[in-house]
Amino acid sequence: MATQTKNDTKLNDPFDVQGAIERLADANRKAGNDYLDLYEKTVIQLTDLEVKTAEAVKLPAVSTIAKTHADVTRKVAGTYVETARELLKA
Repeated sequence: MATQTKNDTKLNDPFDVQGAIERLADANRKAGNDYLDLYEKTVIQLTDLEVKTAEAVKLPAVSTIAKTHADVTRKVAGTYVETARELLKA
């Protein structure tokens, strides 16, 4: 039983630069995904608020413009988030 596993070696090696880089990259990916989740949620909430505010005016034209703007904003944000997530996977 004198053999060590690869994980034991990483924990005992104070100069495990590659392991540190991997842990840092994993932490950055998680932080990036957390940011994208928050961004996506915020865009949805703000566009919902925009539509509700426009509907409160009770002018059909204003409501239509706000709904269209909200849809475009959601699609652009969705594309941004999707692209950023793909980049984080690399």
